[in-house]
Amino acid sequence: MDDKTYLWMDYISILMSLSFDSYFAGGPTPKFNAYHIWKAHQVVAKEGPIGRKALAEMLQIGEGSTRTILDKMMRDGSIESSRLGITITDRGRRKLENSGVEVRQIDLSDLTLGKFNCAVLIKGVSHRVRLGCEQRDEAVRAGAVGATTLVVDKGRIVFPGDKEFPDQELVAPLRNYFRMDDGDVIIIGSAFSYDAAERGAVTAALSLGNLNKGCWSEGSNILSRDTEADELRCLALAIHELIDRLPVTMRSRNHVGVRCEDGEVVDTVYTGPVLEECMKRGSIIRRVCTSGPYQGLPVIAVPIMRKREAIAVMATLDLGRGTPSELLARLSQVQF
Repeated sequence: MDDKTYLWMDYISILMSLSFDSYFAGGPTPKFNAYHIWKAHQVVAKEGPIGRKALAEMLQIGEGSTRTILDKMMRDGSIESSRLGITITDRGRRKLENSGVEVRQIDLSDLTLGKFNCAVLIKGVSHRVRLGCEQRDEAVRAGAVGATTLVVDKGRIVFPGDKEFPDQELVAPLRNYFRMDDGDVIIIGSAFSYDAAERGAVTAALSLGNLNKGCWSEGSNILSRDTEADELRCLALAIHELIDRLPVTMRSRNHVGVRCEDGEVVDTVYTGPVLEECMKRGSIIRRVCTSGPYQGLPVIAVPIMRKREAIAVMATLDLGRGTPSELLARLSQVQF
């Protein structure tokens, strides 16, 4: 496969992962985080059918928070409910598989601090790691004693920024748990219980995988600050078709862009306040539009980052606020 094919695969994977962000859209701050959403998918997939009370105990959060997660999973089509309990659907299983993490309980006590260790593999994101301090801090905030971050570079499993350490015999057991390629990251959460080690490692991994930061770190030259509307047409239309012809808007930092509806480009000089706010902040924006062609409709805008700067941004209607058919029905009622 060529570079553009890999780029599209990465983008589709991130779209799947970013769907977790809709659990946090608007309202009071929830008493759960991305780890609990991932864990809910994992537990239901492994243990289902399962009741809500049992699931809450396994997630170690309240039944109210568990109900909120399950309600959202149900609206997403990730689970089904019957008198026997909650079961995962094919869509929910795909979301779990595409969450960007692979988890294993391991024994690597010579490299870690706690009695229990959980290793998480995240594919192809080593360019997002500096020295591993951010991942350690995320893991500790989640309840782990610590976390060790490793990257795969030229076939070796090494510390970020230091290609000589650790000793390869020390980390060799990791190859029994994961199939690794250059550019992959392994985060090992360590704690005095396995649950805490897993919670720390997965939380750090999901943060690294952009579930919370919400940016597509575009790694090729397909886009730049100066990409013009004519060059955006093909990419915007492809995304438009990919998401069931929901409206798509897209622009680069230095040029206005395009708006796609009903299978075609309807505007080649488009910009909007949500796109511009997303560009300025360099993070995902979820808003109900207050002006323009989508006034009154929920939208999500996602930046495309390079070297910590948003070089372009794209937006569509927010699937966290309804199904494609519902949103398109609401769009048809908008008066232009």
